[in-house]
Amino acid sequence: ALVGDWGVPTVAAEVATSLEEALAAAERVGWPVALKTATPGIAHKSEVGGVRLGLDGPDRFAAAYADLAGRLGPRALVAAMARPGVELALGVVADRQFGPLVMVAAGGVLVELLGDQRFALPPVDHRQARALLDRLAVRPLLDGARGAAPADLDAVADAVVAVSALALDLGHRLAALDVNPLVAGPDGCVAVDALVVAGQR
Repeated sequence: ALVGDWGVPTVAAEVATSLEEALAAAERVGWPVALKTATPGIAHKSEVGGVRLGLDGPDRFAAAYADLAGRLGPRALVAAMARPGVELALGVVADRQFGPLVMVAAGGVLVELLGDQRFALPPVDHRQARALLDRLAVRPLLDGARGAAPADLDAVADAVVAVSALALDLGHRLAALDVNPLVAGPDGCVAVDALVVAGQR
């Protein structure tokens, strides 16, 4: 919701606290859906087995919800599935010397495995955002690989600019922001998940 308020496209999502609420949310969001734990204090949902993807009907959904609720609690996020694309990561990190820095990186698990990250001081304009993307090792994937259509680089750059504005607007009230993954495809990009760490008030 936070990154969406600043103009980063996001998937439709609703929070539920029971199976009935979650099923109703899935019907509104539209099948197939992703189901994720929304229990407070769990920052990295996939590391605790708190994510189920591609649930395409009530039976599979109910089984997945029962598993998550039994292990991690009943509070869950029901989200639309993003179209396939290249996974990137956007974020804001607080540097002791320079203050907030905008980050662009390879997304998904690659953000930690490859260390393919680039940083810039905000404000970042569209031209600078494109330059950051061009310096990523995964940049060729955005041009299309193995027959895939090229990603909409302008849409991704717009998302980088939006995160830059968020970093400036929130300043020290934001300790860190991690949008991962941001799925980039030919029809634009969409944030699938985000972790926000509050800073000083």
